[in-house]
Amino acid sequence: METAKTLPGGTYGECREVCVTQRVGRKSAIPPAEVEGLKGNLETTSIPDLLQFLNAGGKTGQLLLERQSDRPEGRTYFSAGALVHATAGAATGMDALVEMCGWDRGSFAFYANVLSPKASISMPVQQALMEAIRILDERHRPDPKVARPEKERSPRMAKSTRTSTDILEDFLKVPGVLSAVIVGRDGFVIESAGGSSAVNIEDLGAALANAINSVEEMGGELQVSKFQDLFVEYGRAVILCRPAGDAILVVVAPDASKLGIIRHKVKPLVDELSQSL
Repeated sequence: METAKTLPGGTYGECREVCVTQRVGRKSAIPPAEVEGLKGNLETTSIPDLLQFLNAGGKTGQLLLERQSDRPEGRTYFSAGALVHATAGAATGMDALVEMCGWDRGSFAFYANVLSPKASISMPVQQALMEAIRILDERHRPDPKVARPEKERSPRMAKSTRTSTDILEDFLKVPGVLSAVIVGRDGFVIESAGGSSAVNIEDLGAALANAINSVEEMGGELQVSKFQDLFVEYGRAVILCRPAGDAILVVVAPDASKLGIIRHKVKPLVDELSQSL
């Protein structure tokens, strides 16, 4: 067995091949005693993190996700690093992946060399995760045409008690984020956190504000909704832009492969930042 690699919420060591025997009435097809290597809980790592880890390692096998006994379990299957199938209760394919990306409680375990019973996902892991997170965002986005009574508003929608400086510092805690910048619609940088000598924050703010204004103008001509996300990739680096109140949040990451994780983890921070501005 090779030396274990660390992963938030668990460790990964090369697992030996296991034999799967499906038994009617059993919650899991593989006995817990045969779990080796990658296992942990979803409170310390996210499902997008896990899937990208298995993809990067070129693994073949099944990732089992278990929650409370009265809730359905989830399974994802990999073949040489490619995500080929997913199930969550009665849901399969992308529907199952969307469901699981919203889970933040439960346990997980990986079983090496367990083959998928079918193929229900054909897109790359990164693309599948971005699509799943986009669908989740749309599901949780309130309908602007439906006015909610004040008494029904969620406490999370109250104005943030933290300053924008505090929130920006939290962006830097997201794995893969190099800097976070608040840019006004006029192109001037309002506030920033992080950065490096390779990134000129002032020039970045002016250029992106000009690009986003053009994108919104095009959206107006096409009579579509206000832009929600803008991604700009340069080689392996990526820039993510999102509206934040009357300003624009810009997140710079040197590794585009982490975009799915970043997009998933910054969403609650963007919502909080919008309330603070």
